[in-house]
Amino acid sequence: MNESPESGSPDYLQEIEDLTKLVESGHDLVKGGSQVDMTNLEEPIADLCRRLAEVPPSDPEAVTAAIHHLVSRLGALSDALQVQANQRN
Repeated sequence: MNESPESGSPDYLQEIEDLTKLVESGHDLVKGGSQVDMTNLEEPIADLCRRLAEVPPSDPEAVTAAIHHLVSRLGALSDALQVQANQRN
């Protein structure tokens, strides 16, 4: 868990950004023809959600926007994986 140096509260934005970077890496791999296993994201996302419920973010609007972007990119990656799977069949 990352903490914001100035407040000591969790740095949710950095964690969400890091998860989004992992998803973007998955996009790059799929574009290159590689298969991607997204199950490795389940635990960190579940942990993040649990902690968000326990310790609300100091800037909920920014965190909400970052989560919406992450979810959007996850959905796009899921769609790309589905297209990839259909092309292999």
